[in-house]
Amino acid sequence: MTLIAAASTISPAFRSLIVVISILGNGLVCSQTNSELPRIAHAGGKIANATYTNSIDALDTNYQMGFRVFEMDFSWTTDQQLVCLHDWEESFERSFRRPPQGAVSLKEFEQLVEDRSEFTKCSLPSLVQWFSDHQDAILVTDVKERNLDALELISSNYPEFIDRVVPQIYQPDEYPLVRRLGYEKIIWTLYTYPGSNLMVVQIAQTLDLMAVTMDTVRARQRLGADLDAINMPSYVHTINDYADSLFFRSIGIDEIYTDELSLRREQSLSANNDVSISDSQFYQAEANKLRELTASKTRFFDKPRLHYSLADDYSEAQTFSNQITFQGYQSGTLRLTATGNDPYINFPALAIPGKDVEIYIHLQVPDSSRLEIFYATQAQPNFSEAKKLSEITLRGSNEMVIKIEDANPITRLRLDPGTLPGEYSITRFEIRSN
Repeated sequence: MTLIAAASTISPAFRSLIVVISILGNGLVCSQTNSELPRIAHAGGKIANATYTNSIDALDTNYQMGFRVFEMDFSWTTDQQLVCLHDWEESFERSFRRPPQGAVSLKEFEQLVEDRSEFTKCSLPSLVQWFSDHQDAILVTDVKERNLDALELISSNYPEFIDRVVPQIYQPDEYPLVRRLGYEKIIWTLYTYPGSNLMVVQIAQTLDLMAVTMDTVRARQRLGADLDAINMPSYVHTINDYADSLFFRSIGIDEIYTDELSLRREQSLSANNDVSISDSQFYQAEANKLRELTASKTRFFDKPRLHYSLADDYSEAQTFSNQITFQGYQSGTLRLTATGNDPYINFPALAIPGKDVEIYIHLQVPDSSRLEIFYATQAQPNFSEAKKLSEITLRGSNEMVIKIEDANPITRLRLDPGTLPGEYSITRFEIRSN
C-alpha cells in the first residue's frame, strides 16, 4: 500500500487570524486538509502519560485511535543494528530507569526492554513485523545519526517493505541518495537545516517531496503559507492541542505531527464546539503582542524628547555601516542592500545621553530573521554582546518598539537590521525619551 499523494507586520498577520475566525467561527470543521496529508503519530504516539516510547504498545494504542502513519525514532546499537530509541542519553535513562552508559548491543537492548522497560520498545525486526501485521500502516523514519546508512539497511534487508516507508531527510543533499535507494515518498524535516525560510522555498521547488515539516518557530514565521504558494504540503511538530492545530492551519500549515490529537478526537471537539482558534496559546501570544505594540507605540510617541529621527536627521556621511550598500533615501525611507550576514548601521552619538531611551522601527526585511540593537554607555563606550536587545522579524513589513534601560547614560546605538543578505528598507526610525 502506498501513501496518499501527497510577513507582513504583526498587525496584518493578526488581522488574518481575525478573518479566519469571522469566516469559520467556533464550528470550524476539522478533517483531512485539502492536500489529504495523513496525520502523523509522533514517536509512535502517546500511551498512558508517556511520550517518546517508540514502542509496540504505543503503536497498538494509537492504531486503535485511528492513526495509520507513525513516526519512529531510531538509534544505532554497538553491533550496528537499529532500535527504536530517541537517543542513548535522556531517552535511554527515561526508558530503562538507569544512568546512560552509551550505546549497547542489540542483545543487551532487548534484555533491557524485557527487564527494565514499562513498554515493549521495538528493534527494527520487531517493528517490521508489527507493520506486516498492520498492512494499512505507514512508517516515517527519524534517524539522527547516519541516516543514509539506516535507510540503506532498511531497503536492503526489507525491500518488500520499502513502499510503506517515508524517510525524513535533514539536509537537501540527502534527497537524491535516498531516491536512489528506492524510496518514493520523502519528507524534508528542517530542525537541523541552517538555511533561511527563503532558501527552504527555493530548494523545495526543485524536490519531489511528500511534504516539508518544521518546528513551531518556523511555522509562526509563515513558512507554511510560502510553501502553499508553490503547492508544497507542510507539517508542524509537535502539536497536541486542537486549538493550536487550528492556529497553524490558519497560517498555512497543512497537517501536524502529534502525540495524541487523533482525527477522531479532533472531530469530537469540533462537533461539540468546545474549542476555537482563540484558545490557542500561539494565537493568544500574537494577540498579546499586537496589544503590547499598540500600547507601546502610544507611549513612545507621547515621549517629549526626540533624540533622532531618520526623516529629519539622516545623513549618509554621518552614518557608519558594515556590509551595507545604501541604495537611496527618499521621503524618510532608507533603502539598503545587505551584502553579508552581519550588516549594521552605527547612528550618530546622542546629543543628550539618557538612561532610559526607546526606539521605534518600521522596516521591510527580505526573509524571516532577527533584528538586533546594540548600545554603548558612558561607562562602556564600545558595543558588546552584553548590551544588546533583539527581536524576531518576519519576511516583509515589521514594526516594533524597543526599550533600553541602563544604569549609565546611553550614548550610541547600532542597528543590525537582519542576519541575511538582501534588500532592506527602513521606513521610520526614531529615538525618544522623557
